[in-house]
Amino acid sequence: MTLDVTDETLTAYLDGELSEPERAEVEEALATDPTLSERLHDLEIPLQEMRGAFDQLLSNAPELPEVAPPARRGFSAVALIAAVFVGAAVSGVFGVMQQSDPLSDWKMAVANYQVLYVPETIAVSAPSAEATVERLEQLSEVLGRDLTAAQSAEGLEFRRGQILGLDNAPLIQLAYAGDNDRPFALCITRVDESAYAPTAEKLAGLAAAHWVEDGYGYLIIGGDDLGFVQGIAQSLHGQI
Repeated sequence: MTLDVTDETLTAYLDGELSEPERAEVEEALATDPTLSERLHDLEIPLQEMRGAFDQLLSNAPELPEVAPPARRGFSAVALIAAVFVGAAVSGVFGVMQQSDPLSDWKMAVANYQVLYVPETIAVSAPSAEATVERLEQLSEVLGRDLTAAQSAEGLEFRRGQILGLDNAPLIQLAYAGDNDRPFALCITRVDESAYAPTAEKLAGLAAAHWVEDGYGYLIIGGDDLGFVQGIAQSLHGQI
């Protein structure tokens, strides 16, 4: 026996990728080596049992251009399982693309970021009134929108402002502390959406209120009291 019958060799045998001399050597070894036959059996899968799973994947998969596959004599377990994972991944990606909502996406991006905040995240001394106004003026220039009215929000204390980015556009985050230093944030970015009044809902488990005005999207988020964030949104709506 000159051929080293590894699992890779057995897989190539199942896929019909061996030369005729190599295939003959493997078959000769299989006829005389029960252990080798068991290894080959472990690399095979019951196609009938897999048929239902494939039918389900195919029924949910998007239509793709037909591509002629290379000639094969069969499928090994490795090749078939890989096909299952690729099909599922493609179907999942297409599902996300079809269900995507640009406005919802930016709000959820903010929510998934804000949910990581803890009181220690904003455990910094509140800046002076002068420093707060100066920082808000700087952020206003970046955004193209006057944010100085956001220096005060009922029940919240301004702590800091920073520039984030979303889809190559600036997203301004203003961080506030509520009772017991509970973190809140007001985020503003440009959006291509029609204007609407403040609307409250839960995002990533946090209370949030959002609105759109003059091509800008606003989102106040934090805590679990929808009425509280809705009140802040109503007070800021039309001021910034």
